[in-house]
Amino acid sequence: MSSDTSSSSSSIQSSKKKSPAENQYELPDVSNRKQASVKEISISYLRHRLCVREQYYARLALVSNLMSFLAIVGVILMIIENELTFAHVNNKDTKVSWFLKLIITITTVILLVLIFYYHYLDMSLYSLRNTLEDWRVELTNNKILLIILEISICAVHPMPRSYPQLDPEKLNSTSIESDSSSPNLYSLSYTAVDVGLGLPMFLRLYLLGRSIMLHSHVIRDISLRSLGYLNKVSIDYFYIIKTFLEQWPRRCLITFCIIVFFIGSWSLRACDYTTTREHLSMLESMWLFITTFTTIGYGDLYPSTYCGRGIATIIGLIGLLLSAILIAILTQKLFLTREEKYVHTFVLNTQLEKKRKNQAANVIKFVIKLWYLKRRNKSSSIEYLLTQRKIFRSIYHLQKIRQDQRNLIDSCVNLTDVMTIHRDTSVQTRETVQQIVIIKNDIKKIEEELKNINYCMNTLQNTLNILLDRATK
Repeated sequence: MSSDTSSSSSSIQSSKKKSPAENQYELPDVSNRKQASVKEISISYLRHRLCVREQYYARLALVSNLMSFLAIVGVILMIIENELTFAHVNNKDTKVSWFLKLIITITTVILLVLIFYYHYLDMSLYSLRNTLEDWRVELTNNKILLIILEISICAVHPMPRSYPQLDPEKLNSTSIESDSSSPNLYSLSYTAVDVGLGLPMFLRLYLLGRSIMLHSHVIRDISLRSLGYLNKVSIDYFYIIKTFLEQWPRRCLITFCIIVFFIGSWSLRACDYTTTREHLSMLESMWLFITTFTTIGYGDLYPSTYCGRGIATIIGLIGLLLSAILIAILTQKLFLTREEKYVHTFVLNTQLEKKRKNQAANVIKFVIKLWYLKRRNKSSSIEYLLTQRKIFRSIYHLQKIRQDQRNLIDSCVNLTDVMTIHRDTSVQTRETVQQIVIIKNDIKKIEEELKNINYCMNTLQNTLNILLDRATK
């Protein structure tokens, strides 16, 4: 027993009293383990943050899709409800229109709740990207104003008023009989309540642009967003619009024109009236939209209320803007590409070269003829003078063709070619400078080696001289 205890105590002492070298070998193992654990924790934390961010993006896209769907449904129901009301001259509510207004109100309430939830997710995502502890830090004055603006835009809608108790058809028949004798127009300031509350609902279509933005690969791709941050480019809604216009200009322009055409035509139908206090037909409102959009204005149809005049003003401004964009797109599409321009320039240069050769041949031909006439002593004849005139004319055309060739070469080189040549020249200059630096370094090394060789040769010569002196002695 004593031997076992002594051996165990000695082993304990030996384990406690280790050499410092062994301790030095053990400490790096512990530190490496700690560093490895820290790296694993950081990688897992980053992975968790990326997963949470992708979940936020997915939720934002889903909420944006729901908001766009509710906005479109509300607009369609508003148009149907107003069309049902337009069928009655007295603009009284029917039971169907009252229920449609109720459905519009319910969808509007859901849309407002989704707007609050969308901004909550947006602020949470912002706090996650910037490692903020609380999402309320991002609730600035601009953000509050933006939320209030969206709520005020999406909250406007035709609301259901008192439930219709009487039969609207009887009211319509009596109103038609009473108004048939006085087919006067409404006043300029007249606008139906449902129309005045329904037209601002078209502003809800901005939610479609937000949904398109969230489904764009530019927003969802982390590498593209990082590249934008590094180049101080804000990846936002306007950037997405400009990229779409750059990539698909015709599709975007045609789609936007079709949407504006139908919205503007129906708005003119809702705001303007005929002499019998009826709304304009859809075909007439389309014609009025076209004449206003193209700024022609024949005058056969014109807005009869302030509401219609306001809509016509907006349509005219949009028409001017889209006309400028259309001209810019057509100008860009009609430009020749670099390859097409080179081919076109080559063809024109070939034609000018043929004309130049013909004029040069004419000069030679007329000079020979002039020499022949002079030799036959016809220097004062009319034929001699006509030949001189032809020579001068050919020389003039020859000089003009050469000038056209020089202008053609100058027009072939545009700003892009100049920038390309400048870039290539800069690259070649940089490479040449680097090669010159390398050559200078090599020359210095060669000079040092030559100095060493010279020193060795001098030393060898001195040694040989010493040996020869010793040998002679």
